[in-house]
Amino acid sequence: MRFVSALTAGGAVASLLAALFPVASFAQSNIVPNAPSAQAAPQSGTSTQTPAPASPLKLQDLPPDPHTPTPEEQAQASAARARMQIQQLAAAENNWGPADSAPGMSLTLKETARTKTADGTQITWQIAGAGFTPDLKLALLRWPLNQNVTSVMDGIVVDSAGTAVCAGPDAGSCGKTMKANAPIEVTATVAKGEAVRVALVAADKKHGAAVSLIPFPEAAEDKGCKLQVIRGAKNDELVLIQGDGFGTAANFNAGSESFGEKRPMGAKPNAEGHFVVAMTPWVNGHDSGDTVVYAQTDTCSPTLSFHWGKDTYKTE
Repeated sequence: MRFVSALTAGGAVASLLAALFPVASFAQSNIVPNAPSAQAAPQSGTSTQTPAPASPLKLQDLPPDPHTPTPEEQAQASAARARMQIQQLAAAENNWGPADSAPGMSLTLKETARTKTADGTQITWQIAGAGFTPDLKLALLRWPLNQNVTSVMDGIVVDSAGTAVCAGPDAGSCGKTMKANAPIEVTATVAKGEAVRVALVAADKKHGAAVSLIPFPEAAEDKGCKLQVIRGAKNDELVLIQGDGFGTAANFNAGSESFGEKRPMGAKPNAEGHFVVAMTPWVNGHDSGDTVVYAQTDTCSPTLSFHWGKDTYKTE
């Protein structure tokens, strides 16, 4: 069981999404200034010195033969790459929403239907947008668990009422199956703690917004403090532990326990009392189990247990 990293809420991750999912990068990012040139022209009136010739290369100065990594070094390098990939995935999931939206643009999902099916509860939403101009053509993106971000259809606009609709038969792929001005609907059947992630993005990748919604929260509250487990992968191989309402008390304490193994959480609330940390709950020798997570201050102490591991993904 390992806490991978504390995640900073609200930071733009356009460059991260560009690396992981090129189609989904639309938040504007700052340009890094060019580094100064390694050799500047001398100023007028100053003298320059001719550099001394380099010393001849001696045999003992030559680099050693390339080192062949040992099995232990190869395992360490593989584990380091896996940790980096998990951190990138957790950060992308955490920031999908306002942090990945262009300035002044936002989305909300408005539930319109809920039906019981053999696969679970199927929920339907319409998409509402703010900050979009009616002439801006958009593509609908979806990000299901354990899959890449996918472009579902294009030819979408946000009308004057703020509803995402199909622009018409000549605007894009939505016109092949939908009438002009028909609202765009999103359906999903999800498990407890699973987020529905949706975005509308323009072709220039500079205009668009994302939204994340958890239909069946896995959460606990105590005296104004809330602790929530968000699935980062289907069988909870990765989870995000999110806390709200904890203030900035110096005596904040948080951690987890599974099969008697205890770990500190390593996160501190920000000025708004919010924190998020990524966690891989696996314990050596076990392919499934239950983990208890807690966060405590002098005034509140919510505690939450979740089930993880092989074949534990169940839709509601």
